[in-house]
Amino acid sequence: MRPIAYEIRRTLTSKFVIIMIVAIVGLASLLAYENGSTFSSVNVPTTPELTTGYYISGQNLTMVGYFHDAYGSPITHITAYYEYNSSVYSSSANKLGFANVTIPSISTAKTTITVLVNYSYDRFRQAVSSAQSAYYIDPVMSYSGLTIENAIFNPTNRSNLGMLAFYVGPNGSVAPPTTLYISPINVSNPASSSPQSLKNNSAFSYSLSNFVVKTVFPKVTAADKGVNYSVVATNASGSFITFTTSSDAGYVGVLGPLSLYTKLTQSDLQSLVFSGTSEILGFLIPILAIFAAYLTYGKDRTTGVLESVLKRPITRGQIIFSRFISNSVAIVGAVALSMVFSDLIINHYLGSYLSPYFDAYFVWTYVVEGLAFLALVYMFSHLVKSQGALLGAAIGIFVVWDLFWTIIPIAILSALGISSNSNTYLTAEIIFNYASPAGYGSLVQSLLTGKIGLISSTTINPGLFGITTPLLIAAGILWMAVPFGIAYWLAVRRD
Repeated sequence: MRPIAYEIRRTLTSKFVIIMIVAIVGLASLLAYENGSTFSSVNVPTTPELTTGYYISGQNLTMVGYFHDAYGSPITHITAYYEYNSSVYSSSANKLGFANVTIPSISTAKTTITVLVNYSYDRFRQAVSSAQSAYYIDPVMSYSGLTIENAIFNPTNRSNLGMLAFYVGPNGSVAPPTTLYISPINVSNPASSSPQSLKNNSAFSYSLSNFVVKTVFPKVTAADKGVNYSVVATNASGSFITFTTSSDAGYVGVLGPLSLYTKLTQSDLQSLVFSGTSEILGFLIPILAIFAAYLTYGKDRTTGVLESVLKRPITRGQIIFSRFISNSVAIVGAVALSMVFSDLIINHYLGSYLSPYFDAYFVWTYVVEGLAFLALVYMFSHLVKSQGALLGAAIGIFVVWDLFWTIIPIAILSALGISSNSNTYLTAEIIFNYASPAGYGSLVQSLLTGKIGLISSTTINPGLFGITTPLLIAAGILWMAVPFGIAYWLAVRRD
């Protein structure tokens, strides 16, 4: 078997390399999944919401309040206040989110009963109170019946909205069999569509029963963006149910849009990769490179095992070259597979692939980083004499040039009293990034995003600070070629 083919097979079947590749690809995919499945360009409101109903029993009015978040899930540790005839009745939400009060001796002779409703809660240890809103009750109607709250966010896809169906029946009873029909509607003229036509042309229907609160999330797609929807409801006999709240129009409730989907830009997608896959590769690829180099070449070199290999028909140049290539194949494979899986996962959840330009640049970045650390360990293998010294050097390379490299420049520049807002600081930070393979990813990120810093908070013109494609490619080639060139020369000429 030819030396290179043998060494590649030997490297790729190494337990350490297999474990590292699986860890790198698995963690990169996991971060892509986390970012892709939870990312949304939509800001979900954090203010509690109160949905209110009622029922009248004799001269008693029971107000039924349900506290929920933007996803329709119950909220506790919040207090509702109901004011009637200048008397205030309060109730704290229970574990199911309900805060109910019974108001005695109401006057059913009035044409309308008005209850002022508000609530209070603690936010960051500060008391917050909502404004009062009027809840109007027709005493002829002994219970509120069905209420539909729109703009409820889908917890599995925050770009999509649904509704909350809230029912309070006679004496607080749960809902009988009810069917909801959700249909497109002309929102500027909802009266132009009859309940029957909306039912006949419904895009979604849901059969519900025995509920007080129920969230419903239609399976809308990006194609539904901008389409307004309405909802009509029927009972078990097929008759239409009247919505009794003032925000609904008779039998027809207007929901508005159900999809807030906005196609993500390449900048959005790249930010996800930089905050996930990039971080894990920047940490684990140097570990793979450094210890693969130590285990497959440096250890043999310092313990004398390499001398026995040289008794075979193979030169020193051939053996260092073949082992470097075999280690490089493992690194390139780990980076490429991480990028492929991350891209597929992001597309699955967000509907867009990263650009081929970005993919190529990303793979190049971490191949450069990995091969540079690989070459450094090969070089040190010929500069130290013992296995312990080489292992110490390998660990030192990882700790100084990778693990703490983002902190070291900050510490040095702060000690010199250089302001972090000055051009001198930014220039020095970029020089430090050029001075270590671990800084190469930061340079590429600055080129693509136009930002620099530990948390990428400073906007710059990369070209004015020496961050250009030709310079980055040249720096990458030098970081890979120079240490390995020195190692190769030492292996052939000095050993």
